[in-house]
Amino acid sequence: MTANPQNRDFLQMNKPNSDGAAGAMIVSVGGTPAPVIESIRHFRPVFVSFFASQETLDKVMEIKGAIKAAGLELQSEVTLAENVNDLLHCHKKAEEAVARVIGRGHSRDSVIVDYTGGTKNMSVALSLAAITHGFSFSYVGGTRRTRGNVGTVENGAEKVFQSVNPWDFLAVEERKKIALLFNRHQFKAAGQLCADLAEKNVNRRLVYKKIGLMIEGFHEWDLLRHKTAVRRFEKCEIDELLDDENKGVQAFAKAAKALLPFLADAAGCGEKPCPAYILDLFANAERRFDEGKTDDAVLRLYRIVEMAGQQRLMDTNGIDTSNAAPEKLPAGLKSIYEEKYMDPESKTIKISMAAGYSLLKEMGDDLGLQFYDQKDSFLKIQDSRNHSFLAHGFRSAREAAYMSLRDFIVSLNIFQVSDVPRFPVVVF
Repeated sequence: MTANPQNRDFLQMNKPNSDGAAGAMIVSVGGTPAPVIESIRHFRPVFVSFFASQETLDKVMEIKGAIKAAGLELQSEVTLAENVNDLLHCHKKAEEAVARVIGRGHSRDSVIVDYTGGTKNMSVALSLAAITHGFSFSYVGGTRRTRGNVGTVENGAEKVFQSVNPWDFLAVEERKKIALLFNRHQFKAAGQLCADLAEKNVNRRLVYKKIGLMIEGFHEWDLLRHKTAVRRFEKCEIDELLDDENKGVQAFAKAAKALLPFLADAAGCGEKPCPAYILDLFANAERRFDEGKTDDAVLRLYRIVEMAGQQRLMDTNGIDTSNAAPEKLPAGLKSIYEEKYMDPESKTIKISMAAGYSLLKEMGDDLGLQFYDQKDSFLKIQDSRNHSFLAHGFRSAREAAYMSLRDFIVSLNIFQVSDVPRFPVVVF
C-alpha cells in the first residue's frame, strides 16, 4: 500500500532503528475489524499488541487474516479484558498490552497507539496506560457513517487520522516543573526531568535535549566544576535556543549566554585564588542559604575570607600562603614567620588565614587593616562557625551567623555585590 505524503513521517518513524528496535502498534479491538485492518495496513508495524475482550477475540483472528492476505507479515500478542465494564480492570489489562511492546525493546518513538476499537472503557484505559510513555496516538475515522452519518464508519470509508504524540502539547506542566526545580537550585532533578521529556516528546525533542545540556552546565557550575560546565554549555548550541519559538526558552538562553564570559574567567583561574572564584563562591553561598542549607553557606563565606587574604598576598607581594618563599617576606618579619610557621618536615612556610591577615596589616595593606578593625566581630562569627556540625562542633549554624559573616565580607570592599553572577530565574 502506498502512503500519501502527509503520512510519510509516520511510515519513516516505524522503520527499524539503528539499535534494532522496530515499529510496533498497540490496538484496541472492537466489534468492527475494518478500522483496525486499515490502521495496521497504513502503519505497517512488525509487531502488534492487541487489546481485546472475550467478545472480540474472534475479530483478532479476522484482522490477522486480512493483514496476511494484504501481503503483510507481523508478529502479535493478545491481552484480554474479561470485564469491559470495569475501568480499573481494563486499565490493568491495558498496561499489560503496553508492557508487551516495551518488553520487546521497541523505542518510544516507533510505537503507535490506535484506540479506535473496543468499548469506551477499553479506549480510555488504553489511552491512560499509554500516555505516560511518549507513544504517538492514531485514530481511524471515515468519510461516511451509518445511521445518517452518526453511526459507525462504513466499510471502505475508513480514514487514518494523522497520529499525535500527546507530550507535544502536554509538556506545559512538565516545563513548569523543570522551571520550578531549576529556580530552587535542584539542577540535577531539573536536568533529569528534561531528559525524560526529551524521550517522550517528538516535535521538540532536540530543544529539550539542548535545554537539558544547558541545565547540566549550571549543575556543574554549581558544583564549582567550571571547566566541565564550559564544555556542557558548548555542547548545548545555545545560539540556536535564542531563536526558539518559546519566549521562556529564548530568555533562559539569553541569560545563560550573558554569564558565559564570567564562567570562562573562573575556568581559567586554575588552582590559585582569583577574583572570579571569590565572586562565584559568594553566589554559591547565596544559593545554599536560599535552599536553607545555612551550614554549607557559612562554610563558603568563610572560604571567601580566607581566599581574599591569599589573593591579596599573592597579587601584591607574590606570597603563596601554602609555600611562602622567605625572601618574599618583609625583612622584619622573616625570622618570626620562619620560626612560627615553617613545617619541620617539608621545610616550607605555611601561613594560616589569621597569620596572613596579620602579615597584610604589618605591611600596611588596606585589606589587612580593614580586617583588624573588625577583628573582634569576625572572631565571634568564627566561633559560631567552629562550633557547627560541618566544622568542629555539634551545632547547626543560625541564619544570623550567615548574615553577620555576609555583612562582614561586604564591608571589606573586596568586590561589588552587583558583580556577583546570578543564575537565571526560569519561566517556561
